[in-house]
Amino acid sequence: MNSVVLPWHQSAWAQLVSRVDSNRLPHALILIAPSGSGRRLFAEAFCAYLMCDEEASKPCGRCKQCLLYASGNHPDVMVLTPELNSKAIKIDMVRRATQFVEQTANQAKATKVVIIEPAEAMAPAAANSLLKSLEEPPGKTLFMLIAEPGASLLPTIRSRCQPLVLGTAGDTEAMAWLTAHSIAEPQHLSAALQLAPGRPLYALELHEKGVPAWRAALEQSLPALLRGSVSASEVAKLAATQPALRAIQVLQDAIAHDCVQLSLRGAVSELKDRLAFQQKLLPVIRQLTGTSNPNELLALEYVFIEFAKLGQGMSDV
Repeated sequence: MNSVVLPWHQSAWAQLVSRVDSNRLPHALILIAPSGSGRRLFAEAFCAYLMCDEEASKPCGRCKQCLLYASGNHPDVMVLTPELNSKAIKIDMVRRATQFVEQTANQAKATKVVIIEPAEAMAPAAANSLLKSLEEPPGKTLFMLIAEPGASLLPTIRSRCQPLVLGTAGDTEAMAWLTAHSIAEPQHLSAALQLAPGRPLYALELHEKGVPAWRAALEQSLPALLRGSVSASEVAKLAATQPALRAIQVLQDAIAHDCVQLSLRGAVSELKDRLAFQQKLLPVIRQLTGTSNPNELLALEYVFIEFAKLGQGMSDV
């Protein structure tokens, strides 16, 4: 388990430590930060701080509680995340968490901690089952809900939690972190960071999965598709080597760029065609983000067939 605080989170960290020192730590927090910015690491580091037996230099990493936490099996910590192949935190998981906080802590005067990530993954029924524990937590309890900025959460959940906005990394901080954690060439890391500004952990993940190179190849195939020199099926197969939603994002970015250029030129007809294409993407996105298990290759073939139609009678954008 992590106990390192990232540089861009130092301000938020200082706020929490100050609250602990002055005995003003709330029983429920919403940590607000985009995924890939290190928000989970922040929550884990604060757990390590709370679990540590030492009075100074928390977390010490040497005491019994630190070692127990580092093993990933500390009895006073529970983490709720969606199960494998699921996007939801279900009501039975939340009920287990409420039962967990009612149990006696492992060590005297200890704080029991529940991390919920992402908080917006709780279905309404699951969120509602958490309300009583958030309002009247037994003993010393801390709920840390981790949410995206602007995430849709029940007002009753928000009203029972204190928000804490975590900073995102500046370009210099992000590149320093990336070069310290990867042997890749800086230009490759920079290309990944352009796809995930302020989120170096996500940028590193994208780089390791080959996303920047894949995206560049897909972007280069789009003009060829419009000219008819490659088929929609060929482009769909290239796109399908990454999750379909990433390919949809590439299309959306390309269309957005085209719309700006066409607006400046007053090309009304072509602009309308692209806006109509954007509308065709919406049901595909709903299908891909839904609870069903759609055939991503077929979905991509459909959107690239529709995209190719934009090339009929098209002037250069």
